[in-house]
Amino acid sequence: MKDYFRRLTIAKDKVIDVLNHRGVPTRHLQFGGVGQPLGRIFPPTDVRSEFLANRAMGDWAENLLANTINHTLPGYRVVHYGNSDRISAGEEGFKDFYRATLEDVRIFGKRPDLLIVPNNYNGPSDVSSESTEILRSLVSQALVAIEVRSSKFEALYYAQVRAQERELGRRGGRSCQSFTVKLEDLKVVFRWIENFQKPQIYCQVFFDSMFAINVLDIFEIIGNGSGFNIESPDKSQGKITITIPVTSGQKVATYTSVPNFEVQHHRTRLGRHDGYVRPVGGDVSFDADTFLDVILGRRVTLP
Repeated sequence: MKDYFRRLTIAKDKVIDVLNHRGVPTRHLQFGGVGQPLGRIFPPTDVRSEFLANRAMGDWAENLLANTINHTLPGYRVVHYGNSDRISAGEEGFKDFYRATLEDVRIFGKRPDLLIVPNNYNGPSDVSSESTEILRSLVSQALVAIEVRSSKFEALYYAQVRAQERELGRRGGRSCQSFTVKLEDLKVVFRWIENFQKPQIYCQVFFDSMFAINVLDIFEIIGNGSGFNIESPDKSQGKITITIPVTSGQKVATYTSVPNFEVQHHRTRLGRHDGYVRPVGGDVSFDADTFLDVILGRRVTLP
């Protein structure tokens, strides 16, 4: 882990230089240590269907990946670790919860969604409601942490369509889907790794496949100055978004059965009725060896 963090620190310094050269102001490139005091915050006052749909997508992706790892990675099990957000905007206690979550991220960094721990761990499989500080012992046992991202696309199908378009002479558009990382995310992910000295990977869950990449690889790709794009670089208010082709990571799963969708209904505190859909089910064929390569930082660029 010492070598991992040493390489990450070197890559971080290069990231700062590269992004600064690309026009990102220095004030947005402060990595390491605790964040700035929060000051006044403005929490949302009511939950909306887009938030509910995105949360449902994220929960489905996280649970699918966790269950898959539990069944295919011998000697290990998954613990749900990321901060729980089961208090919705507008509900009693949400304002305090919202501020406490931001304060936790400011001090410790963003908690990744999942931890992979040895099978001899005998604690609960979900610690998302526990405080970050008291979970240090659990984190120290972990092999790796995982940030799970969901997407509404089929990555393999998307790439196939783009390839067919290129054969027909049509240009424009990305050739494949991407890992999407906001600059603010990079900073709070670095803060968490700095605090807990554990490697972390990103896993992007699509509707036909899963791709994974080590956070160290993300930093080193950006630090090398190529292999990524900055979207809307003119909006440098801490919302700069970096995209890295999924082919810079590794495909760790393909689907053997696709999920279905269920319609959900929610009545807000203020009486608005929102409908949204959530994925249900789905099975994948998981490549445990390739997944372990990602954990160990053995990046192989796919053709």
